Amino acid sequence: MQHAIIHRYGPAADVLKLEAMKMPELRKGQILIRQHATSVNPIDCRMRKGYGRVALSRMRGFELPLVLGRDVSGVVAAVAPDVKGLAVGDAVYGVPAAKAQGAYADWVVSTPADVVHKPRSLSFTEAAALPYVACTVWDALVAKAGLTADNARGKKVFVQAGAGGIGSFAIQLLKAWGAQVATTCSKDQMESVHALGADVVIDYQVEDYATRLSNCDVALETVGGPLEEKTLGILRKDGKGRFTTLIHPLLANFDESGLVVGAVRNFRQFNQNRARAKKRGVGGYYWSTFKSRPEALIAVRELVERGQIRPHIDRMFELKDLAAAHEYCELGKANGKIIVRMASGESSIPAESRVAKS
Repeated sequence: MQHAIIHRYGPAADVLKLEAMKMPELRKGQILIRQHATSVNPIDCRMRKGYGRVALSRMRGFELPLVLGRDVSGVVAAVAPDVKGLAVGDAVYGVPAAKAQGAYADWVVSTPADVVHKPRSLSFTEAAALPYVACTVWDALVAKAGLTADNARGKKVFVQAGAGGIGSFAIQLLKAWGAQVATTCSKDQMESVHALGADVVIDYQVEDYATRLSNCDVALETVGGPLEEKTLGILRKDGKGRFTTLIHPLLANFDESGLVVGAVRNFRQFNQNRARAKKRGVGGYYWSTFKSRPEALIAVRELVERGQIRPHIDRMFELKDLAAAHEYCELGKANGKIIVRMASGESSIPAESRVAKS
């Protein structure tokens, strides 16, 4: 059994090492999962280079040596005596517990609060494309912007960078809820993004989305920088527009200034940004982060089973080629998710046909 581990921060080829792992020991309330597949998210690459090291190492137990990776897709191999709701043999997907090591491993420790039964219609490799992006988008669009299956119908929503893992999932969730979705991507990605259901797809290389879009109800920003002001400008100006961004200095300020001074900087910067948005008539301004949300995973599972959401996968790598997967992710050209398969492997046949329930 192996895991991919880093002992220091740096380039993928230099620091990602495949090493033998000991069988994890379960504590109260924990489960052991035999991993079949996971994925590479941009946050994994940033953390590999040291992003978030100050806050995460103190607040979440992410000290070196560190196993990265967020998405879990596998079979429950053992449960602590007090665990209820999951049993040995259950096929699950989700994100490992916040204080556990990551998912680039043959064995992953998690809790019943962080994983749920995976969609029966998906293979493990397909299911690995969904958990982290689902929970991240849920925090941005549901917890922050206030969209739900009951109120999203007819709303005009802008999703920056629709071909990426976050964007491609957000488009499908919003369309399943009846929203009108506009997005951006490159010319060679437009056909696949249209196929996800987006109503308006803009080639950002030749057209300025800010000149084409206006009066949007909600905007999800995934690129940030100078685009934040531009995206704020396409929202409705009557105080009802909602802007939520995944690109903010929350962890970077902690890295640069420490927890105390970093918290002060974050407080000041957020309030300055929110005040600037309010002056433009935008009623809601939010910094969004990943949070484990089993309710999101359950809702997504139901939408998958109804055929309203499907995994959008760019390509697959083996765990032994994880450094190459990270390097590909850092190119920023992926059209969908980057999947990593464990040594156990699997075919595309849904796992339940091969896993006996206990």
